[in-house]
Amino acid sequence: MTKIIVGLSGGVDSFVTALLLQQQGFEVIGIHLRLWDAQVQPSQEESLNELCSRTGIKLYRIDGRKLFQDTVVTPFIRGYLSGVTPNPCAICNSFVKWELLRSFADELQVHHIATGHYVKILPHDKHYYVHKGVDPNKDQSYFLWGVREDILSRALTPLGDYTKAEVKEYARQHDFRQMADKRESMSICFLEGSDYRDFIARQPGSAACFTPGIIMDNTGQIVGEHNGIGNYTIGQKRGIPLKDGRPQYVARINPLENRIITGDKSSLDCTRLLVKESHLICPEEINANNIEVKVRGLGLNPEGYAQIFTLPDNSLLVQLSSPAWAVAPGQPVAFYRGDRVIGGGILSEQQYQ
Repeated sequence: MTKIIVGLSGGVDSFVTALLLQQQGFEVIGIHLRLWDAQVQPSQEESLNELCSRTGIKLYRIDGRKLFQDTVVTPFIRGYLSGVTPNPCAICNSFVKWELLRSFADELQVHHIATGHYVKILPHDKHYYVHKGVDPNKDQSYFLWGVREDILSRALTPLGDYTKAEVKEYARQHDFRQMADKRESMSICFLEGSDYRDFIARQPGSAACFTPGIIMDNTGQIVGEHNGIGNYTIGQKRGIPLKDGRPQYVARINPLENRIITGDKSSLDCTRLLVKESHLICPEEINANNIEVKVRGLGLNPEGYAQIFTLPDNSLLVQLSSPAWAVAPGQPVAFYRGDRVIGGGILSEQQYQ
């Protein structure tokens, strides 16, 4: 029987993944990743132990806290202190979870690894790529632009062929109704349900991030005072004074001068993005003429195709055919050809129209 490593969070998605793979004839070895001290309560650990015992899954617990802290939490804190808006879930999914699963699979000499992501992983033209899952409301391909191809070539993601409703129904049909009906947390795990601002404020060296400063419009006129750049993100209008009776939005954050620059809604449209820390499965594809760009997993994304140019420092200049609205340095930018993710990177700078 072929063995497979499956990441088990204790939620319905990863557990149904394990059940589906068992049904396909795999010997499932469950891996629970401990990434944050307060992430799992004792009752949740007992529940996962019980589920694995009931289904004959051997369960291991892996301590990934240091990698998670170094790769996700510390850059998250550093980002907000410097006025950028990181996306910790994209970094964790691309560079922590899969890496830990692959490393443990190597230790056990197991080739296959699997997760409960709502994506497909398929071969294309002698390469392996992440593809969108069938459920548009749960598709997680945007968060996996950075997974290396040597991992993708070993990976299975059964839920790419299912909707969330079908996954829950599968759990109910197999007598796991309590798991199917359990309310799932959508918050960032290490925030533990609190606001990110409160988390940042507790960090050493964060005082400057919450020091009041001036709000300036895009003509250079002072229009008000902010209560610390840590309380603002690009596109925010809460706490921003009106101009001539019209709402204004955060367009830029200048941490060096402790200044926020605002503009009206249309002024936050941008058609040129500078992307760094890029990862491409096949670098030649960046020259294709049918590349779509996503700057958000779900929500407002630019329409049409983009032209992408490689600059001398290996950063990417993305020229959009229609504008993206309120994109923020630090957030991921993913590149698609159809349903296939060809790569992505981190937004370094946006150029407004």
